This record gives sequence, C-alpha cells and structure tokens, in this order.
Amino acid sequence: MLDLVKFLLVLVFLLYACKLDLESRIVPNRVWKYMLLSSIPITAYQLATSYYLMVHYLVAVFFVLMVIALSYALYLIGAYGGADAKAIMCLALIFPFYPTFSNFPLFGHSFSFAFSTLANSVVAAPFLMIFMFLRNIVREGWKGLRGNVLYYFTGYRAEVKNLPKFHNLLEFIDENEEFKRVRRAVEPDDRMLERLKRSGVEKVWVTPALPFLIFITAGYIVAFIFGDLLYLLISTILSW
Repeated sequence: MLDLVKFLLVLVFLLYACKLDLESRIVPNRVWKYMLLSSIPITAYQLATSYYLMVHYLVAVFFVLMVIALSYALYLIGAYGGADAKAIMCLALIFPFYPTFSNFPLFGHSFSFAFSTLANSVVAAPFLMIFMFLRNIVREGWKGLRGNVLYYFTGYRAEVKNLPKFHNLLEFIDENEEFKRVRRAVEPDDRMLERLKRSGVEKVWVTPALPFLIFITAGYIVAFIFGDLLYLLISTILSW
C-alpha cells in the first residue's frame, strides 16, 4: 500500500512538471525538491521496516548510483534536458526497490524502477507515431498519404492563422519567398511565421515539440502497471 501511495504522490508532481514544461519549457528546482521531501520519508520508513538481506541493500545502492550516473551522462551528451535528468535521478532515490502493489506490475519487473521508467519512455515514442498516423488517416484520409507518408507519422496539418504553440514546421516559406517541405522540422521564428501568413497558405504540416518529460511520465505509469517493456521484449526474444 505504501508503494501505491508513493507512486500516486510522485505522479502528481510529474504531471505538474509536465504542465510547466509544456507551458514555459521551464521546470523550477523546487518541484523536484518538494517531490523528494514528500516521498523520501516514506522510502526511509520502508527501508527501516523491511527485512532484506544486507546484500540486497548493497545491490540497490549500486543501481541507484548507476542510474543517477547514467541520467547525468545522458544530460551531458544532450540526449535530454536538465529537468528530465532530475526526474530520473529523483525516481532512483525515491524507489531504490521496485514498487509493487497487488498484481502490479503485471509482467514482472527489472532491477531498477527508475531505469525501467527511462527505458519505457524511449519505447513510448513509437506509440505517439502510431497515434499520429491513425489521427491523420481519420482527418486527412488515405488519399493524402501519397507524398506525405513521413508527415502522417510525425505531425499533422494546422491552420496558419492559428498555429499551436511549441510546434515546429515541416512546411514553411524561406527567405527567398519559396515554399519548402523538409523532413527535419524547423523551429519557427517571428519572421518565418509572418512570411507564412503573408503567403496566403492556409494550412501547413507541423510536428509537436513535446518535452521528453511527457514520455518519462508515460514510462513511469507503464513501469508501475506493466513493468519494464524493453526488458520484457529482450527476455521474450532471448527465450525463443
């Protein structure tokens, strides 16, 4: 029951962090500080009242340090932002042992809940592409698929006069007033948006610049309910 309480408590902070990240691309350090302050006492109580062998504690400490080091290394190489790294580091400290409740996780767990969250967040990205594709099939139809296969998986068409915030352009008007279509989305500036509105183009393909923290939160939920999807996939392949 304490694992469930702790999971839900941390989930509230992660959802709030996602909201801030979407609105301003800034997640203050106080979010992670309060998440730790509210969750670590539960972890401390669990560790004080558990009956693990000393070797289990040593292994848990090793994996906590390993995940923290990995999170920081990924941040240093630019794989994600500082807020993402802090989220994974906090999860490693809050969940030194994999949380369980009733029959959850349904498919078993791996050595680290924080690492499973990170692994699941990477696995979650393709599901967004599938969702985009199905959405475009419904809105644009099969006829629009020709010549737009990549766009069907990575974006959608939006009205130029009402372009959504935090979206990058797959179609735009360049400095020479020429209409361009690109595979790698471009972050628009004010001049680019002004050229688009002036051109008379009604709709362009855009792709959401979603913060990775959203995928981390999705991976966190999946890790608690289902387990480590990447670990499950590798185990299944090796068992064939």
